[in-house]
Amino acid sequence: MSKECCASGGNNVMLLACSGGSNLGQLSNQAAVELTQEGFGKMFCLAGIAGHLGGFVQSAKGNHLK
Repeated sequence: MSKECCASGGNNVMLLACSGGSNLGQLSNQAAVELTQEGFGKMFCLAGIAGHLGGFVQSAKGNHLK
């Protein structure tokens, strides 16, 4: 994958992939895993953030503020 697509610095990119039961959800999840492994960003749990679960929200806020 070209590094030019993520010129914002990598670690501050939040990857919020749908990991649902559909084929597209699984493909989205796999893409986010691979992008994380390649250093293009970091995966976050959208359900945890949307559910206002403290640890998930704090992690997302901390990543955004870096």
